[in-house]
Amino acid sequence: MTMHKNITLIKGDFEIEEAKDILRNLIDFKIKFHQIKSFNSELKIGEKDARSQARIIELKASMQKMLSIMEEAEANGYNLKMEAKIDIEFQHQETNILNQEVVSH
Repeated sequence: MTMHKNITLIKGDFEIEEAKDILRNLIDFKIKFHQIKSFNSELKIGEKDARSQARIIELKASMQKMLSIMEEAEANGYNLKMEAKIDIEFQHQETNILNQEVVSH
């Protein structure tokens, strides 16, 4: 049986600078998380974490897209309404371990 939960992380109306700060900080935090994860992998096994490296590239692209959206909104005199939810799915540990083994081989 799969269980799903969710958390509302962001909800409200924001001025451009507030929205930019919130999103920049979230994306920056995720980039740093993956940089540390990749660095730790390099120390432990001698190579960077490939999934973290790929995720860093995706997150940097998301940052550029977010900044572009903010510029567009600001140029047109808009404030922003934002909502972000995190969906959480419970998975049995055995399934997670098998998925990791398939990806790493």
